[in-house]
Amino acid sequence: MRAITLMRCSASAAAIVLLAGAAHAQETPPPAEAPAEPADEIIVSGLRQSLESIRNIRRNSDEIIDAVVAEDIAKLPDLNTAQIAARIPGVQVYRQGGEASNVLVRGLPNFTTTYNGREIFTAETRIVALQDFPAANVAALEVYKTSAADLIEPGLAGLVNVRSRQPLDFADGQIAGSVWGLYTVQAEEITPNFNFLATKRWDVGDGGEFGVLINASRVEMTYLDAEISNTDFLQTFRDDGGAALIPDAGAGTAARFPDIQRLFYRSGNRVRPSVNAAIQYKPNPDLEFYLEGLWQGFRNEIDDRLLAAELFNGAQVDSLQFREGTNIVSGGTVNGLPGSLFSFQGATYNKTDTYQFAGGVKATFDRLNVKLDIARTDSTFTGSTESVDRRWTAAPVIEFDTETPAFEITNIDFSDPSAQFFDGLFEENQRSAGDDWQLRGDLEYLVDGTVIRSIQAGVRYTDRDAVREYANRFSRPVNRLNATDLPLEYDVFQGVDVGGTFTWAAPTYDSIRENLAELRQIAGFPNGDPVARNLLYTASEKNLAGYGQVNLGTGDIEGTFGLRVTRVKTRVAGPAPTGIPAIDEGSSDTSWLPNASIRARVTPEIQLRAAVSKTRTLPTFGDLNPALVLGAPPPGGVGTDSNPYRGFGGNPFLNPFTSWNFDVAAEWYFAPAGFVSLTGFHRAVDGFIQPNTFRVNDPTLGVVEITGPVNTGKGRITGAELQAQVFADFESLPDFARGFGMQVNVTYIDAETQQPDGAGGLTYQPITDQLNGVSKWNANIVGIYERYGLTGRLAYNDRSRFRATQQFRGDDVYVERARPAGRLDLSLSYDINERFAVFGDWTNITREQFRQDFTSARNGAPPAEFIRYLRDDESTVSLGFRFRFGR
Repeated sequence: MRAITLMRCSASAAAIVLLAGAAHAQETPPPAEAPAEPADEIIVSGLRQSLESIRNIRRNSDEIIDAVVAEDIAKLPDLNTAQIAARIPGVQVYRQGGEASNVLVRGLPNFTTTYNGREIFTAETRIVALQDFPAANVAALEVYKTSAADLIEPGLAGLVNVRSRQPLDFADGQIAGSVWGLYTVQAEEITPNFNFLATKRWDVGDGGEFGVLINASRVEMTYLDAEISNTDFLQTFRDDGGAALIPDAGAGTAARFPDIQRLFYRSGNRVRPSVNAAIQYKPNPDLEFYLEGLWQGFRNEIDDRLLAAELFNGAQVDSLQFREGTNIVSGGTVNGLPGSLFSFQGATYNKTDTYQFAGGVKATFDRLNVKLDIARTDSTFTGSTESVDRRWTAAPVIEFDTETPAFEITNIDFSDPSAQFFDGLFEENQRSAGDDWQLRGDLEYLVDGTVIRSIQAGVRYTDRDAVREYANRFSRPVNRLNATDLPLEYDVFQGVDVGGTFTWAAPTYDSIRENLAELRQIAGFPNGDPVARNLLYTASEKNLAGYGQVNLGTGDIEGTFGLRVTRVKTRVAGPAPTGIPAIDEGSSDTSWLPNASIRARVTPEIQLRAAVSKTRTLPTFGDLNPALVLGAPPPGGVGTDSNPYRGFGGNPFLNPFTSWNFDVAAEWYFAPAGFVSLTGFHRAVDGFIQPNTFRVNDPTLGVVEITGPVNTGKGRITGAELQAQVFADFESLPDFARGFGMQVNVTYIDAETQQPDGAGGLTYQPITDQLNGVSKWNANIVGIYERYGLTGRLAYNDRSRFRATQQFRGDDVYVERARPAGRLDLSLSYDINERFAVFGDWTNITREQFRQDFTSARNGAPPAEFIRYLRDDESTVSLGFRFRFGR
């Protein structure tokens, strides 16, 4: 548990000390019968007021919602919405490439994403990549932990709504923005970034209002992650009677160690342009017309590279060191064979464009509220990958350490590209696209009664289409060709110093992309033509949903009871008919999704909640994909145990999975910006979808490792969230000290599903996924200061270990467990005056390493554990200024 245990204890103690005094020192909150603060109000003047808005959203909503809003977003040390989400209780993220991604809510990726209440997605997926939303363009990020009938069907994990600014949120007009430079420490690059907002509000007619807004931003980062690793294959060697070790088919008595070590640099330049605009027209307070538009862009030039040192294949070895009392090698020296040192240089360009346009009307007729909304979403992703493989001609001398891990190579001139020969060209070409129409109508009738507050009803229809195209290929020339004979420019790449060898000559990104036709001809592809994409699948889905909901209570006890019914027809089919109706014609699913919740104000400061609901989560189109796709071939072109072909595909026979969700909460609102809440939750899941990895031996391809989704049976997810926020408003303190505050949250999750146990049965095991694995503990502690124009935040985020993969390789139950790195971020800003402020951010200050370990045992040998890899994630420093004119 490392730092997370210490943080959990110290943060809780600090929060309790502050809360005990603040409960008496701050002003008393309004009584229960006072008008509730509107849940959708956005307060943008001051960090303390934005924390009040967080508190009010949580307090006054019928559902359990946690949010980050307005100034809170603008002043966090975060570039995108996924990183912001990591501060919210119960939210976990996976970090790599200099940013957060793969958001999990209460340990799960199965949630719905909406933008201003409308469903939004990226290409063929069901959700949008939250990291594509620049933080500066977002007014609020709301995470719905419980469901209600009037919400678009949440997934098992809930619903995440991104809310943009609207022109009528402003008192008059405003021009605002920020400009900053972003320096990435490991990549040693500075990139320019900006955000600009312009809005204006006019009074029209008799009591009417009209407003327009446009918000644009561009966020760029050049990033570099360093990953040193042992192979995932633990080889057993025996002495051949001389100085060489050869593979041993039995348990062996000579030596066991990972047979390859690798150094991988994940690097590139990522740009996210974004524009959103809105028009609002209210001819009178009871009628509003609106139009909205959004464009999200993503551009990623990836120049990743790898160096692999092969420690096997008849090499001469000496000076082996063993773990005490075992045959497990901790280090040694290998006199490798010529050509046993491998590298690839990637040159990938990925591009995504997502558009959403919407319009509608809101009207009030006495007690009846009516809303009509129509939206169109269109998203396209294209990706082109080129990888130039090389090997070194000379025989390397490799001094290796499997415990660190690290390797240092001599007898090789790494600065001379002529010491390499061309070993092949890998290419990948892909395109994914998706679009939909959304139509929605909602009614709410306000009842002047003592029992019923309002009655809601509505209908929603969506028509969705998607397509996925993909192809790859690999070829190496018949005759060996020196690397300098290629039409490429070379540079001696300076990587992160991980110890040992970490720099070598490699082709440049631009020279690969600019000379593809000639490279293809040299590799043996005719005419130098690019790889043609093949259709993997087309998808269509029609969803008709209707709901009814009654909101009860008008005083200290309020409740909601509702039912949502949805009928979905989904078809995911390959390029040719299969003769299987479930694939060629698709399938239908009708779900009845009830919900009920109750909220009781025990005192004006304390309230209790309970909620129960049923949710249904559909498989993604990729999960249902009937095709199998093979990735890049391993060195040598034939899959082996240590270097298998890797493939992925879908499962067209997957079923949607359902969950009964139970939530309880106790909340204490003791101050305008202060509250404490404790929430418990349980999910009873049936048919949870999870990746499954297995290996097959193909007569042509060799060992092939295939990953695809399966329905895992029943599951159970139980957890608790504790959060608190407070300012030190003690009257006895001097004025400067009253600017200190704190936010703390800790989440515990125990998530298990029924999975194969390797013996033909099913047992409850942790949810297993490399990017979406579930940590039992997740915590944030944020120190705050706001006084005299100075605003500061020091935020630490940490999560505990999770199981990343489990594979059955014959008699070997192979397991990897990941330990994410803790993260310390600092954000500072100073208001020069009412119009200008300077700010600076420093992320990943401590630069802790992400660590993943593996356990393996083959052919009856005892289990052995090694570090699978250590990753040094990017750290950033930014400096800039903000401006604001108007109000």
